[in-house]
Amino acid sequence: MKSLLLFVLLSSSIVFGQVYTHPTTGINSTYAGACMVNTCSGTYYDNGGAGGNYAANINAIYRTFCPSTAGMCVRATFTSFSMNDTYFLCGGPSNCCDYLQILNGPAQNSPALYNNCTASPGTITANNSSGCLTFRHITDGSVQLGGWAATLSCVACAGGPSATGNRDCGGAVQVCVDTPFAGASTGPGLASDGCSGCTASGGEVYSSWYVFQVANSGTLGLTIDPTNNADDYDYALYGPGASCGALGAPVRCSFAANSGNTGIGNGAVDASEIVTGDGWTSLIPVTAGQIYYLMINQWSPTASGFLMDWNLTGGASLNCTPLSAVLTDFQCTQDDRSMAIKWTTATETNTDFYVLEKSIDGVNYFPMVQSKAQGQSSLPTDYFIIDNQPVLGMNYYRLVLTDLNGEKTTYEPTSCEFSLAGLMIKEARIFNTNGNLVAEEIGDDIDVKSAFSNLNFPDGIYVLETIDHNNHVERIKFVQLKK
Repeated sequence: MKSLLLFVLLSSSIVFGQVYTHPTTGINSTYAGACMVNTCSGTYYDNGGAGGNYAANINAIYRTFCPSTAGMCVRATFTSFSMNDTYFLCGGPSNCCDYLQILNGPAQNSPALYNNCTASPGTITANNSSGCLTFRHITDGSVQLGGWAATLSCVACAGGPSATGNRDCGGAVQVCVDTPFAGASTGPGLASDGCSGCTASGGEVYSSWYVFQVANSGTLGLTIDPTNNADDYDYALYGPGASCGALGAPVRCSFAANSGNTGIGNGAVDASEIVTGDGWTSLIPVTAGQIYYLMINQWSPTASGFLMDWNLTGGASLNCTPLSAVLTDFQCTQDDRSMAIKWTTATETNTDFYVLEKSIDGVNYFPMVQSKAQGQSSLPTDYFIIDNQPVLGMNYYRLVLTDLNGEKTTYEPTSCEFSLAGLMIKEARIFNTNGNLVAEEIGDDIDVKSAFSNLNFPDGIYVLETIDHNNHVERIKFVQLKK
């Protein structure tokens, strides 16, 4: 059973199916128009949306939908379809000038389940190990019709994606030495983790995730050596201190469209490259204690595997001791007049306690609260903290873990904005640090943000005091900085 460490009870919310439209242009010189989406609900339209026609001259742009639940496959049920634009000189299937392809898998080269324009696809269900469907749209410049509307859902399927394994960041395998990996990935997993930087063009396809910790400082290089040199591998390296729920942009990233060896080093000077790159990015300086996540992506479910070959110089080495905690999520959200901070660990080994730190400038942090860790756990654990004294504007939070040996791990911070927009009160006053009143508004329903938006007073720390219609008094510290 999943563990839950709850400091303040939070209300639950209902997530409704989203609306998706088909892209018309590719990202980063590719045919991928959007990053892969994991979902089991939603409505999917051509780029014209619910009421418009699709665009002209869409050049085989695709997008992919994958299930968000293990053992399920994506299903698309078409509720309308208008694309019967045919002419004997058009080169599409059945002389189609405009047509839709629906592919059985997460890649643009997955086999087609539908490739036509003359009749509605009806209901199309994925039946592959990833559970994904990929949609590719091709149009010419002559006639644009109403396109399609489809309802996205998921159905149970034999051989669908598993909740175990390292296809998602939360299941990352720890590595520390040169390691051969023979097994091919079965898909992009149940979460769209790798969707930033050079991998934003489509995201994960057949992906595997790894995690490592630096034991001694130095310089890190890496070669991904395919067993079959015809295989095309890409990669994205996240860190230091990243967590699966807050990976940020990769610090090294290659989406190069070439086969054979790829990696970090080989004389490269660039930190990131798109499909036109050569497969190599520059060496990276690393510091003892840092944690990195590595996503390795391939384009075929039958790839033969690879050797992960490390090039560690300048004294660098990697830690082979199991990580104390695998952090899969770290985020904050505004909850009325407070901030809710949550983090999740997939596993914990010899963990002692966490310290949640806070900053108002993203540079200088101070301890806010200490929380006892699980110690030993092979199950996911959720932690919740409520900050009842947020500052107006950006609030920054950082997590520091201390294990039973006294070793500390500092994770990348998360941040979110605390706003009083829409908060209606009857009295509002601003005081400086000497307690002097510098601004005041009194009325029946005051919008705090609007009331004080045009004030001009010196940079510094101030206190906002509000009184609502129940005579509840709230005082919030904020920093005034001229832009």
